[in-house]
Amino acid sequence: MSRFAALALLTLGACGYRVAGTETNVPAGARTVSVNFHNHTREHGLGVRLRRAVEDEIRRHGALSVVEGGGDLVLDGDVRRLTTVPVAFSANDEAVQYQGVMSVRFRLVERATGRVVFDQPFLQETQDFGVVSGVVVASSPHFQRGTMDARDLASLTNVQIGEARRHQAEHDLVDVTARDIYQQALEGF
Repeated sequence: MSRFAALALLTLGACGYRVAGTETNVPAGARTVSVNFHNHTREHGLGVRLRRAVEDEIRRHGALSVVEGGGDLVLDGDVRRLTTVPVAFSANDEAVQYQGVMSVRFRLVERATGRVVFDQPFLQETQDFGVVSGVVVASSPHFQRGTMDARDLASLTNVQIGEARRHQAEHDLVDVTARDIYQQALEGF
C-alpha cells in the first residue's frame, strides 16, 4: 500500500469515517433478535408493516436470526408520526405535490442484561410524491416500481392518482425507515 493511501485511511479513520458494514453494535455472542414496533398513528397496521420490513432487512444481511420474542437482542420502537404535507401548488392553489413524513423512535437492548446497546429517540424519513398527472414523472424509477402504469394516468382522476401515489410513498417510507433502523441499530453506521 502506498504511503498516500495509508495516510488517507489513517486520516479518514481519525475523522470518524468508516466503511459501511465493517463495524457493528451487535454484542459478541448475540445470534438472535426479536423485533417489535408499536403504531401511534391513525394508519392501521403501520407498526406491523415496519416490523416486517425491519425483519426482512435483518434477514437480507444474515448476521442475526429473527425470532418471535425472547431473542438475544430486542429491537423495539414506536411509530410516532405519519403525515402528508403539501409542498407544491398549482396556479389555482391546488396541491400538486406532497411530502410523506414518518417519525420513529427505536432502541436495541441486550435481553439477558437489559443493557441498551443503541437508542435513537428520533428518526425522521421523508418521501415526496406528485398527486396530479401533470407532476407525476412516469419515466422515473420511483414511479416504475409502483403498480400504476403510465398509460393509466390520463384516465384516472387526480384523487385516484393522489391516493395511489400516497400508498406507494408510504410503502417507500417504510422500506427506507427499515433500512436506516438496521444500519443505525445493528451496523452502528
